[in-house]
Amino acid sequence: MKKVENFIKIVVWTNIMIAVMLVVDLLAMTYFGVRSDAGLARFSAANLSGEIGRTVNENGEICYSMSRQGTDRIDDFHGFAFILDDAGDVVWSYQLPDDVPRHFTVRDIVQFSRYYLNDYPVYSHIMEEAVLVAGMPRQTVWKYHLSFQISTVEMFLALIPILLTVNIIVLLIGPFLIIRRDAHRREKQRTSWIAGVSHDIRTPLSLVLGYADELLHSARYGFEGLEGETMAAHVEKKAQMIEQQALRIRTLVTNLNTSNKLTYGMGVWRREKVLLPALLRESVCGMINRGIDEKYDISVLISEALEQFYVEGDRELVMRLIENLINNAINHNPQGCEITVSLTNRSLWIFKRVILEISDNGCGVSREQLRYFRSSMKLEKLPEHGLGIRLVRQIALFHRWRLQFLNDEQGGFVCRIYLRSPRRFRK
Repeated sequence: MKKVENFIKIVVWTNIMIAVMLVVDLLAMTYFGVRSDAGLARFSAANLSGEIGRTVNENGEICYSMSRQGTDRIDDFHGFAFILDDAGDVVWSYQLPDDVPRHFTVRDIVQFSRYYLNDYPVYSHIMEEAVLVAGMPRQTVWKYHLSFQISTVEMFLALIPILLTVNIIVLLIGPFLIIRRDAHRREKQRTSWIAGVSHDIRTPLSLVLGYADELLHSARYGFEGLEGETMAAHVEKKAQMIEQQALRIRTLVTNLNTSNKLTYGMGVWRREKVLLPALLRESVCGMINRGIDEKYDISVLISEALEQFYVEGDRELVMRLIENLINNAINHNPQGCEITVSLTNRSLWIFKRVILEISDNGCGVSREQLRYFRSSMKLEKLPEHGLGIRLVRQIALFHRWRLQFLNDEQGGFVCRIYLRSPRRFRK
């Protein structure tokens, strides 16, 4: 079970890391692309039009010129520029290639404005009486709906293997670091939890030692100050207290041992056919025989249709689950509390589910305790060291049963277990 959990965790974290890295890669490529193409905007015909000078000669003809700043900008890109009049004739040019025509039709202008002029990437801008065209060398700009420098595309191609290499390294190292950190966190929580369990064991152990020391002192120096209580009754009372605390210690140790076996997969658990109604009655009768009914009212309610209801599981674990839930109700409620163990068949939407419910009419639990009880992943972080509840969750997980903890509207605490019954066991 632990191996499956770790495998699922690795898969989930790997997918999350892949998604994050894809986003980072996209942002990185966008950043470098924008940075690389930042200079392309400086070469646009619209920007160059601001560097065009316009004069009228003696014959009334318009003459054009370009500032030194404009020509330097064209030289930086090894480009060229020319101006067309309304008739489509070139009336001014700078470094115009020989294979570029000196006259253009409207169709030609529309064609190269959108695409290429003799394979030269060009950009056009409409001025007052003319059209300014700025061009760049062949194989320098990819120009259709978007424009990129060839160097930028080459940079993208060079970045892809680098990014893939980085991604592979992160995917190899990342899950290991995450699992290592998670293991460290779980170990820290487990240490704290074991310390709490040790405290829970020391409390009844101190009582046992105290009662035993009192009996030993009375046996040596006599029973003084009994005030009408016979020696036999006094000894019996102290012996019952010792037995009660000893049973508590045994339960804690048994729960701890079972929990560790389930956690690390060390136990040999059987999946067999278990008649659940008989097991419920057996568990409750065992607790009544230990004198529980003198202080608490325990009842068993089983639907008649479920008298032959079987589950597939380990008999010892199922009995441990039932006893832990009953002990939880006993330990957290005053004497006189009513505890009910019920097995019913309920309809949930179109499905029928068999529900095992252990409830009481006591004081219930706080919202914080409910929040911890309902946490399916953080078994170590339970209030008051909740060893019993932890083990209940582990046993339910082992049998693939769904748990539900809630406070009853009329008061008290309820643990509801949605059972699974294999078809071969159903009658």
